[in-house]
This record gives sequence, structure tokens and C-alpha cells, in this order.
Amino acid sequence: MKNHKLYWLFSWLFLFPFVELFAGWNSFIVNFDKSLYGKGAQTWQIAPYDDKWVYFANKNGMVQFDGNVWSVFPLNNSSDVRSVLPSAAQKRIYVGGINEFGYYKPDADGSLVYHCMSDTLDGSIRFLGNVWGIHEVDNILYFQGDDRVIKYLNGKYTAIEMDAKIDCSNMVNGILYVGTDRGVWLLVGNTFFPLQGGDTLASKRIRGIIPYKKGVLVVTAYNGLYYCDGRTVEPFMTGAEDFMRENEVFCVAKKDDKIALGTIHKGLVLIDCSTGQLKYFNENNGLRNNTVLSVSFDVAGNLWAGLDSGIDYVCLSSPFTNLYSYPYSYGTGYTAAVENGYLYLGTNRGLYYTPYPVKLNGNLPDINPMPQSSGQVWNLCRIGDELFCLHDRGIFQIRGTSVKRVTDITGAWSCQLVTGHTDLMYVGVYNGLYLVAKKNGEWTVACKIDGMGDSCRLFEQENEKVIWVYNTDHVTRIELTDDLTKVLNIKEYDKDDGFPAGRDMYVSKVEGRIYFATSSGIYKYNPHKEIMEPCPDMNNLLNGSSVYSRLLEYNDKLISLSPHEICSANLGTYKRGSNTSITPIQQSLVELVPDFEAIIPLSDSLMIIPNEEGFALFSIPAVKTRQDHAHSLYIKNMYLSYPKDSLVYTANFLGQKSFPQISYSLNSVRFEYGLPSFMQGDDIHFQYRLNKGNWSDFTAVSTKEYSNLSEGEYTFEVKAVFPDGTTSLDEIMFRILPPWYRSVPAYICYIVLALFALWYIYRWDDVRVRRKKQQTVIEKDKELHELEKGYEEEKARQEKQIMQLEKERLEYDLQHKSQEMANLMINFVRKNEMLTEIKSEIYKVSTLLKGEGTREGKQQLMLINSRIDANIQSDEVLKRIEDQFDLIHNNFMKRLHAKHPDLSNNERMMCAYLKMNLSTKEIAPLLNISVRGVETIRYRLRKKFGLEREDSLTDYLNNKL
Repeated sequence: MKNHKLYWLFSWLFLFPFVELFAGWNSFIVNFDKSLYGKGAQTWQIAPYDDKWVYFANKNGMVQFDGNVWSVFPLNNSSDVRSVLPSAAQKRIYVGGINEFGYYKPDADGSLVYHCMSDTLDGSIRFLGNVWGIHEVDNILYFQGDDRVIKYLNGKYTAIEMDAKIDCSNMVNGILYVGTDRGVWLLVGNTFFPLQGGDTLASKRIRGIIPYKKGVLVVTAYNGLYYCDGRTVEPFMTGAEDFMRENEVFCVAKKDDKIALGTIHKGLVLIDCSTGQLKYFNENNGLRNNTVLSVSFDVAGNLWAGLDSGIDYVCLSSPFTNLYSYPYSYGTGYTAAVENGYLYLGTNRGLYYTPYPVKLNGNLPDINPMPQSSGQVWNLCRIGDELFCLHDRGIFQIRGTSVKRVTDITGAWSCQLVTGHTDLMYVGVYNGLYLVAKKNGEWTVACKIDGMGDSCRLFEQENEKVIWVYNTDHVTRIELTDDLTKVLNIKEYDKDDGFPAGRDMYVSKVEGRIYFATSSGIYKYNPHKEIMEPCPDMNNLLNGSSVYSRLLEYNDKLISLSPHEICSANLGTYKRGSNTSITPIQQSLVELVPDFEAIIPLSDSLMIIPNEEGFALFSIPAVKTRQDHAHSLYIKNMYLSYPKDSLVYTANFLGQKSFPQISYSLNSVRFEYGLPSFMQGDDIHFQYRLNKGNWSDFTAVSTKEYSNLSEGEYTFEVKAVFPDGTTSLDEIMFRILPPWYRSVPAYICYIVLALFALWYIYRWDDVRVRRKKQQTVIEKDKELHELEKGYEEEKARQEKQIMQLEKERLEYDLQHKSQEMANLMINFVRKNEMLTEIKSEIYKVSTLLKGEGTREGKQQLMLINSRIDANIQSDEVLKRIEDQFDLIHNNFMKRLHAKHPDLSNNERMMCAYLKMNLSTKEIAPLLNISVRGVETIRYRLRKKFGLEREDSLTDYLNNKL
């Protein structure tokens, strides 16, 4: 994540090499945890090779940083690497460990391969202890051990013994100086000579020897620096003598007039020999660890520091410095102001103050909380000679180191003097706008402006009665009444009214006119068309139609701010030129607060930038240079991506590229490319192409894969496009070999196969004639088979038709029988009903016959009644009904009789009627019984069938018989 975010950091290293190193606050420090490079704690030496590659002598081995990736290369004996020296002349990286030294050299695919040199030493000098230094001059190599120096020339090793313990060494003007526990010595030929006039150093512990003017500076652990001009040795006063004596110097590095000293107890001290200024770096201002074991300047003047645990990078040449850093934080920065010798800081935690100018010098800043100001501070506004704090809890007037509540307004965003008035101001709050008046020296609320209920965080006055207010997705133009108490007219402007997007239209006022900072440049209001339109004058003065978050006027300068850059231009010019300063912002270090971006000018060249981590101080570079991006982009790795990832090329410090020859079966490749992590950012895009084709669309993705490439030579090109329009290119060539079936052995096989094919064709033609005859016979047989098959199909169709007709006939018979049974049952019911009525009439007549002469008549009537009963209960009719019922219902009556032979005729008929789904009322006349009698028979049937109360008699008859 850290590697991905560090966009402009290395950019600063080269874009601003002339920034005053000691201006501003604390330089930003990038911390690299040891987990990034194998958890090797101590780093004993640092050797930058160029603007991209850096090498470290680390506890776990040699560590390589290519601007993106950390890699660890252990020695053969797995000892600590004590020293490292990249050699451009030999195209190698020499390393020294414990009783071992050798070099790394890129292999054919670019990977570093280790070659041990110490294994070829004679046994008498093989054990030289710790190799603390490696030096190269005129094709001669020197390896400094604990008590000897090994000289390597033309393949031969010479051991030069030193009768003392060697603590350090350095090559200065072609002469090897060594610092020992007996002073400083010079190697001349193969002999050590003491430093002339250096007797006073014999009792000092020497930590380093660096070139200075016409001589050298000798750095001691506790006694400061000494200058030797070749004849005398004198103390070199820096002002840091007490610091060095108390904290023990361990390492030293020099670039131009700057000397960096690393200590055991208190981090770093940076000495500017030209001005005598000192700057300290320790745990108080961003250093991860106070024990510094190695230091080295890179080509841009920034400082690498190898710590007891981790590696830090001090951005000395950056125009940005910070006030405080984690864990000594005071909250997210929102606003700041300088007043009467104090710097006031508004954060999400409250209002703080510190004396200004801020004095740091390695110590924590003297920042104090303002009493009664805890909570979110939104703004610090100057009204006349008064400074106001706009707070979540209201408005406070700042008076030195105290504040006084002004009015009872809460939730205040910002305030401005009413144009043309000195005793009125507008105050923007969460839910509208207030008019505040000054009477008798006190500010009081005149009124809340009627008709304005939106938040008024950012607003500007076109004049006293016309106010522009920005609200997330639109801008509102408000016209007030003459007394400024009510809204007379209000209109909103958004994307439909000319803005390039639906949000981020920040209102600003420059030279009395209203402008809007947008994501596509500066816009202005056209009152005649009542639309928004681009403002070419402003865009040309700044950085064109770029993204702008804030726009402000300071003295005669126009300043713009975006998440990616700061522009400063002279309002007296009308196009971008020498008077326009465009400075990129390193987003991983200075991350602006979204929607609350702010920039507070302190002077024409100094500005405070509130950010997520606190406050940064921006110093406009005195010398404007343009970074050369031409060689920034590089192809990091090339992989064969099928069937599994296989590395065929990796970038190396020499920039050498192989020409991979790739088998056709592995013709899927993937490229990884990018910029050094210090130059990556969201506003850098890539394009790529293959074999001079069309460039791809812009993308932020740093990988590209091609699959199923045909044989041939290819050139993959990738291009990075920077925000300022400059580009950087890199390319790699490779070849896809032909597939095996287009090789020479394959062609021989093809000739043999062709001859065999001719012979086969001859044989085949002979066989073909015979087969043709056989085919004629087969076709005849096939025709007969087809005819037979057709006959069988026709026969089957006819049989199916017959079966269908038979089925229809049976269905007709069944329907006829059903109809016949229904008719029979109807007739039976009607007959029984008629006989029952006759019985009833006979009974009535018999009751009317009285006297002796009617006896014989009554007997005849009783006889008729008996015959009627017999006719109703006729078994022949019942038998006929049962036969018809069995015919229709698949022998239901027979199955019923077989399973329940003890059923009476009425019970059997009852089952048949239930099977026919007749109701109780319909069944009663058929059985010549009452409805209650039907229920009684149903009850007897349930008993005989053994049904439970919840079981259905009808279901039993339909489904279980």
C-alpha cells in the first residue's frame, strides 16, 4: 500500500533539487517496515545506484529496492551483509559479509546471481572477519576487514595487514583512508601510513572519513569532527558538538555542503556547512527509530537512513514539510491562521495555538489547546482586525490565548464582512445565513435571513445584496432585499446550466468577480445567458482545464489547489509562463480532507495546507525546474502465463534486456510495468501496444497479458502519460518460436507421409472400385429393407387404427350401458314412487271402509298392498341392477360380496348408490326407506367395514375395494 501511494515523492527529489533544505517545518519521512524486506532488523550500509535502484547491506542479506519492490539476496554463508557497492564500471554489485565477499550480476533473464569471491582466497587470509567496506578505483578493489584490507587486481588477491582494529574506511581522491583504534591511516601501494598531524585522533573512536574541500573530515563517535588538509588536523566546529558527545555518532554521509550524522541515541543531525544551520530528525518528528546505523544521500539530495529496525527516507528536497506526525497528533487539519505572534490551528478536536514562527529542531512543537474550544473547528476568519473561530458550537472571537463566545449562533461554517460595510457580516451556518451587526463594539445577531434554509458553508458576495452559495450538487444565487433581511430571488445552477459535472463547483471571488473551481477548469457566470461557461483567461493563467478544488486571491497572486497540485500565478499576466508555479502534491504524505480542501497563504512563498494528518507547510521553490520523465517508466517483469507463471525477464539495475525465445506451446505472456513507487499517482495513465499497432485506451492498470500469440518477433511498448503532458516509454522485444509441426524434423515427416499418402491413394482407388460394386448390392438391400420397413410401419399404423376404433366402440358400449342403467334406475325409482303412492291411497280407502260388509273388500286391498311391496323389493330387478353396475364399475358388486359376504341386499345396494355418488335423499326412495333409515344403514356399513370415525365411507368404497 505504501509503495503504491508514494506518487510524487521521488518526483520531488528531482523536480525540486534546489529547495532550501532547512526552510519550513519537519521534512516528511517515509517509514519502510522491516517486514517489507524479510524482517532483517539492522541495515549497515546504503548505496543508491541511480534515481531508481538502491541497495542495502542488511542483516538478512543484500536488499534491493527498485522503486516498487523490495527483494532480499542472502549470501552463501547466510551471514549479515555489512557492505555493498554497486559498480557501474564492472556492472556488478559487490557485497561483503562475515568472512565472505563476492558480487551479484544480472543473469540472461535479468535476475541477480551471486558469485562468491572469497572462496578463492588462500587459507591463511580466508578469515578476515567483518567486511565493513568495499572500495573501487582504477579497476582495483579493496575489501576492508576487521584487521586487514584485501586488494584485488587482475585476478590476484593481496592481503595488507593492519596492526590495529579497523573501524571504518573510505576512498577519497583515489586514496584509501582507514579509521582504526590507533587513529587514521592511509594506504599507499601496499603499505599503511599514519595521517600526517593526526596524533590527536589516536585516542578517538573513528566513525567515518569524508571528503571536504581540499582535505578530509574525520568523524568521531564522541568528539566531533576534525579537518585534515594533509598537513595538520584541527577540530571542525559545527555547533552540534554537545549533541554528538551525548548521543554517539555511528555513521556519516555527505553531499555538497550537507553532512548527515547518524547517532545511537537520538536519530540524525543534518549540518549545512555553508550556513551553519542544524536540523534534527528523531522519533519526535517521524523517524521510526532513534538508532541510525547507516545514512546515504541519493542523487536528488534526499536522505536514506538505515535504522536498528527498519529503513527511513527523509524528503529533504520536498517543498512540503509537516508540523507534527503520528503518534504526536492533534487531529485532522481544517484551517489555520497567524495572528499577533501565534499560529492558530483548527482541527476536528478543537482550536490549538503555538508561537509563530514555530521552533522545532528535533523537539515536539509547543502546541497548546485553546481553553473552551473543544470540538470541530471549521474555519478561522479575519474580520477587520479581529480573528474569529467558526466552530460546531458557534462563533468565538480569538484574543491571544483565549476565546470569547460571540452571539448564540451554533453550527457556524464561515463569515464575511458585508461588501461596503465595516459593521455588518454574513455568517454561514448549517441551516442558513445570518446577518450579524456590530454595535458599541459588540457583535450581535441582526436577523436570520428569511427564505434561506440550506447550508451555507462556502459562499461569496457578488455585491452586498447578491450572494453565491455552493452546496454539493448545485450552486445557488441569492438576491436579498435592500435591508438584507429577506431573500428576494433565488436560483440554482447545476450541470444542466453549464457546469461540467453534477458536483464540486467551488465558488471563489477574484478581483471582484465570481468564479467557480470545477473538475474541468475554472468557470464563470454569464449573466446575459444565465448559464455557466469556461473561463479561458483563468485556465490559461493556471494549469489549463485541470481539476481545481479551491481558488483564491492573495496580494497580486492567484492560487489554486487540487488534490494533485498547487498552482500559483501572477494576476498581472494572462497566460501560463515563467510566473506560474505548478507544484505536484505527494498524496500519500499530504492527503487533503475531501470537500474541505484549504490553502492558507502566509506570504507569497509560504502556505499552510491542512490535511488528514494535520498541517503541512508549502514553500514555493525558488528555482523552477521541470522533471525529465523520459526514463521513469520501466517494464518490471515478463512472465509466461500458461500453464503456470514462469519468469523470463526481470528488470535490473543495468537496464539490460534479454531477447526471450519462447516456445509456441507457451505463447501466452504477461507484462508488469510501472513507475518508481515515489512517482505513482491516480492521475498518471498508461497506454500499450504490440508491434507498432494502435495505442490502447488510457488505463491505470500496470499489467498486460497476451494469449495465443502466433510465431514471430514482437515488440511490446508501454507509455506513461503524466499530468503535465510529458510521457515516458519503455519496450521489450521477444520471439515466439514456430510450433513443433513447422520445424525441420516435422517437414521430413511431412514428405514421408506424402509418399505414403500417394501409395495409399493408389491402393485406395483399387479398393474403391470393389467397394462401389459392393455398395450397389448394399444399396439394393437397403431399398428392400426400406420397403419392408415401410410395410411394417403401415401395418402398425393400421393395427393402431383398428385398436382405436375398437376403443371407441367399447367406449360407446360403456356409455350405452351407463345410460341404460341410469334409465333403469330412474324407472325403478319412478315405479317405486308410484307404488308407494298407490299403497298410500289403498290405506286411505281401507280406513274408509267400515261395517260388516266391507271385510272382504279390506282383505282384497291388503292383498294388493302385499303384492305392491313384493314388487318394490323384487330380486330380479336388483339382480339386473347389480349386473349392469358390475359391467360399468369393473365387477364392483362381486368384489364387495367377496370381501364382505355378510352384507344384506339393502346394504349392498347402499354401497352401489354411494359408489354412484347419490345423496341420502336420492337413496331413500330407491331402498324404500326413510332418510333416517339410510343413515342407519351407513352406520352399519362403517361398523362392518371397520372404519374409524375420521375415515370416509365413500373413499373406502372408491379406493380400497
